[in-house]
Amino acid sequence: MTVHALLLRRETRVPGLLATASLSSACFGAAIGSYTGRWQIVSDAVKMPLYLLGTLALSFAAMHVFAARDRVARETFGAALETVALTALVLGALAPIVWLLSVSLPHAPGLRTAEAQRGYKILILLLTGSVAAAGVTGVVRLHQRLRSARLTVAWVLIYQFVGAQMAWLLKPWVSHTGLDDRFLPLRDNLKGNFYESVYRTFIGLFS
Repeated sequence: MTVHALLLRRETRVPGLLATASLSSACFGAAIGSYTGRWQIVSDAVKMPLYLLGTLALSFAAMHVFAARDRVARETFGAALETVALTALVLGALAPIVWLLSVSLPHAPGLRTAEAQRGYKILILLLTGSVAAAGVTGVVRLHQRLRSARLTVAWVLIYQFVGAQMAWLLKPWVSHTGLDDRFLPLRDNLKGNFYESVYRTFIGLFS
Protein backbone atom coordinates (compact mmCIF):
# COMPACT_ATOMS: atom_id res chain seq x y z
CA MET A 1 0.00 0.00 0.00
CA THR A 2 1.39 3.39 -1.04
CA VAL A 3 0.57 5.18 2.22
CA HIS A 4 2.24 2.48 4.32
CA ALA A 5 5.32 2.45 2.09
CA LEU A 6 5.48 6.24 2.12
CA LEU A 7 5.44 6.41 5.91
CA LEU A 8 8.13 3.73 6.19
CA ARG A 9 10.29 5.40 3.51
CA ARG A 10 10.10 2.37 1.25
CA GLU A 11 10.13 2.45 -2.53
CA THR A 12 6.91 3.87 -3.99
CA ARG A 13 5.61 4.18 -7.53
CA VAL A 14 4.54 7.34 -9.32
CA PRO A 15 0.84 6.43 -9.82
CA GLY A 16 0.43 5.63 -6.15
CA LEU A 17 2.15 8.84 -5.09
CA LEU A 18 -0.03 10.89 -7.44
CA ALA A 19 -3.17 9.25 -6.09
CA THR A 20 -2.08 9.75 -2.49
CA ALA A 21 -1.22 13.41 -3.07
CA SER A 22 -4.47 14.09 -4.92
CA LEU A 23 -6.86 12.35 -2.52
CA SER A 24 -5.19 13.54 0.69
CA SER A 25 -4.95 17.16 -0.39
CA ALA A 26 -8.52 17.09 -1.74
CA CYS A 27 -9.76 16.00 1.70
CA PHE A 28 -7.91 18.90 3.30
CA GLY A 29 -9.27 21.34 0.73
CA ALA A 30 -12.83 20.13 1.30
CA ALA A 31 -12.34 20.57 5.05
CA ILE A 32 -11.27 24.18 4.55
CA GLY A 33 -14.15 24.82 2.14
CA SER A 34 -16.67 23.52 4.65
CA TYR A 35 -16.29 26.81 6.54
CA THR A 36 -18.38 28.44 3.81
CA GLY A 37 -20.06 25.29 2.53
CA ARG A 38 -21.84 24.72 -0.77
CA TRP A 39 -19.64 24.99 -3.85
CA GLN A 40 -16.63 26.20 -1.85
CA ILE A 41 -16.19 22.62 -0.59
CA VAL A 42 -15.90 21.31 -4.15
CA SER A 43 -13.82 24.29 -5.25
CA ASP A 44 -11.19 23.88 -2.53
CA ALA A 45 -11.16 20.10 -2.97
CA VAL A 46 -10.15 20.68 -6.60
CA LYS A 47 -7.78 23.56 -5.94
CA MET A 48 -5.61 21.93 -3.28
CA PRO A 49 -4.33 19.04 -5.48
CA LEU A 50 -4.02 21.48 -8.36
CA TYR A 51 -1.94 23.75 -6.16
CA LEU A 52 0.46 21.07 -4.87
CA LEU A 53 0.93 19.09 -8.09
CA GLY A 54 0.67 22.13 -10.38
CA THR A 55 3.43 23.88 -8.47
CA LEU A 56 5.58 20.78 -8.77
CA ALA A 57 4.96 20.57 -12.51
CA LEU A 58 5.90 24.22 -13.04
CA SER A 59 8.97 24.17 -10.83
CA PHE A 60 10.35 20.73 -11.69
CA ALA A 61 12.57 21.91 -14.56
CA ALA A 62 14.29 24.47 -12.34
CA MET A 63 14.68 21.87 -9.57
CA HIS A 64 16.34 19.43 -11.96
CA VAL A 65 18.85 22.06 -13.09
CA PHE A 66 20.35 22.01 -9.60
CA ALA A 67 20.34 18.21 -9.37
CA ALA A 68 21.30 17.30 -12.94
CA ARG A 69 24.95 16.58 -12.10
CA ASP A 70 24.06 13.91 -9.55
CA ARG A 71 20.67 12.55 -10.60
CA VAL A 72 18.73 11.69 -13.71
CA ALA A 73 15.35 13.35 -14.27
CA ARG A 74 13.44 10.27 -13.13
CA GLU A 75 15.20 10.24 -9.75
CA THR A 76 14.69 13.97 -9.36
CA PHE A 77 10.99 13.70 -10.08
CA GLY A 78 10.59 10.72 -7.75
CA ALA A 79 12.16 12.58 -4.83
CA ALA A 80 10.10 15.70 -5.46
CA LEU A 81 6.83 13.81 -5.87
CA GLU A 82 7.44 11.76 -2.72
CA THR A 83 7.95 15.02 -0.80
CA VAL A 84 4.71 16.47 -2.13
CA ALA A 85 2.82 13.24 -1.45
CA LEU A 86 4.01 13.12 2.16
CA THR A 87 3.10 16.78 2.63
CA ALA A 88 -0.38 16.08 1.26
CA LEU A 89 -0.70 13.00 3.46
CA VAL A 90 -0.07 15.07 6.58
CA LEU A 91 -2.64 17.62 5.40
CA GLY A 92 -5.12 14.81 4.85
CA ALA A 93 -4.50 13.54 8.38
CA LEU A 94 -5.26 17.03 9.72
CA ALA A 95 -8.43 17.34 7.62
CA PRO A 96 -10.85 15.98 10.30
CA ILE A 97 -9.62 18.55 12.82
CA VAL A 98 -9.83 21.35 10.27
CA TRP A 99 -13.32 20.25 9.23
CA LEU A 100 -14.56 20.13 12.81
CA LEU A 101 -13.36 23.67 13.50
CA SER A 102 -14.54 24.92 10.11
CA VAL A 103 -18.14 23.91 10.73
CA SER A 104 -18.00 25.02 14.38
CA LEU A 105 -16.57 28.51 13.97
CA PRO A 106 -19.08 31.39 13.71
CA HIS A 107 -19.62 32.53 10.15
CA ALA A 108 -21.49 35.47 8.64
CA PRO A 109 -21.43 36.51 4.96
CA GLY A 110 -19.04 39.39 4.52
CA LEU A 111 -17.76 38.97 8.10
CA ARG A 112 -20.38 41.40 9.37
CA THR A 113 -20.03 40.46 13.04
CA ALA A 114 -17.10 40.53 15.46
CA GLU A 115 -17.54 36.82 16.17
CA ALA A 116 -17.42 36.00 12.46
CA GLN A 117 -14.24 38.04 12.04
CA ARG A 118 -12.66 36.25 14.98
CA GLY A 119 -13.68 32.87 13.59
CA TYR A 120 -12.27 33.73 10.18
CA LYS A 121 -8.91 34.71 11.70
CA ILE A 122 -8.79 31.49 13.69
CA LEU A 123 -9.42 29.47 10.53
CA ILE A 124 -6.70 31.34 8.64
CA LEU A 125 -4.25 30.65 11.47
CA LEU A 126 -5.29 26.98 11.45
CA LEU A 127 -4.81 26.78 7.69
CA THR A 128 -1.39 28.42 7.92
CA GLY A 129 -0.29 26.21 10.80
CA SER A 130 -1.46 23.03 9.06
CA VAL A 131 0.36 23.87 5.84
CA ALA A 132 3.49 24.80 7.81
CA ALA A 133 3.47 21.53 9.76
CA ALA A 134 2.95 19.48 6.60
CA GLY A 135 5.62 21.48 4.79
CA VAL A 136 8.21 20.85 7.51
CA THR A 137 7.48 17.12 7.36
CA GLY A 138 7.94 17.18 3.60
CA VAL A 139 11.21 19.11 3.80
CA VAL A 140 12.63 16.62 6.31
CA ARG A 141 11.82 13.75 3.93
CA LEU A 142 13.27 15.72 1.01
CA HIS A 143 16.57 16.21 2.83
CA GLN A 144 16.67 12.51 3.66
CA ARG A 145 16.23 11.67 -0.01
CA LEU A 146 18.64 14.25 -1.43
CA ARG A 147 21.28 14.10 1.32
CA SER A 148 22.39 17.56 0.31
CA ALA A 149 21.67 20.77 2.18
CA ARG A 150 22.38 22.79 -0.96
CA LEU A 151 19.84 20.92 -3.06
CA THR A 152 17.26 20.89 -0.26
CA VAL A 153 17.44 24.66 0.23
CA ALA A 154 17.39 25.31 -3.52
CA TRP A 155 14.38 23.07 -4.08
CA VAL A 156 12.44 24.55 -1.17
CA LEU A 157 13.09 28.10 -2.40
CA ILE A 158 12.05 27.24 -5.96
CA TYR A 159 8.89 25.43 -4.87
CA GLN A 160 7.90 28.19 -2.46
CA PHE A 161 8.54 30.91 -5.03
CA VAL A 162 6.33 29.23 -7.63
CA GLY A 163 3.82 28.03 -5.03
CA ALA A 164 3.18 31.53 -3.69
CA GLN A 165 2.10 32.71 -7.13
CA MET A 166 0.07 29.55 -7.73
CA ALA A 167 -1.79 30.16 -4.47
CA TRP A 168 -2.46 33.72 -5.63
CA LEU A 169 -3.93 32.51 -8.93
CA LEU A 170 -6.23 30.03 -7.19
CA LYS A 171 -7.51 32.35 -4.48
CA PRO A 172 -9.79 32.68 -2.56
CA TRP A 173 -9.12 29.66 -0.35
CA VAL A 174 -11.49 30.71 2.43
CA SER A 175 -14.55 32.42 1.00
CA HIS A 176 -16.31 35.30 2.74
CA THR A 177 -19.64 34.87 0.99
CA GLY A 178 -19.72 31.62 -0.94
CA LEU A 179 -21.38 33.50 -3.78
CA ASP A 180 -19.09 36.15 -5.27
CA ASP A 181 -15.73 34.67 -4.28
CA ARG A 182 -14.41 32.26 -6.91
CA PHE A 183 -11.15 31.58 -8.73
CA LEU A 184 -12.78 31.07 -12.14
CA PRO A 185 -12.46 32.94 -14.40
CA LEU A 186 -8.82 33.66 -13.66
CA ARG A 187 -8.72 37.07 -15.36
CA ASP A 188 -9.12 38.97 -12.09
CA ASN A 189 -6.37 36.98 -10.38
CA LEU A 190 -4.05 37.58 -13.32
CA LYS A 191 -4.02 41.26 -12.42
CA GLY A 192 -0.91 41.62 -10.31
CA ASN A 193 0.84 38.87 -8.39
CA PHE A 194 1.59 37.64 -4.91
CA TYR A 195 4.87 39.51 -4.59
CA GLU A 196 3.41 42.79 -5.79
CA SER A 197 0.62 42.39 -3.24
CA VAL A 198 3.14 41.82 -0.42
CA TYR A 199 5.12 44.87 -1.54
CA ARG A 200 2.04 47.09 -1.60
CA THR A 201 0.97 45.84 1.82
CA PHE A 202 4.44 46.54 3.21
CA ILE A 203 4.54 50.04 1.72
CA GLY A 204 1.03 50.70 3.01
CA LEU A 205 2.22 50.11 6.56
CA PHE A 206 4.50 53.15 6.33
CA SER A 207 2.44 55.47 4.13
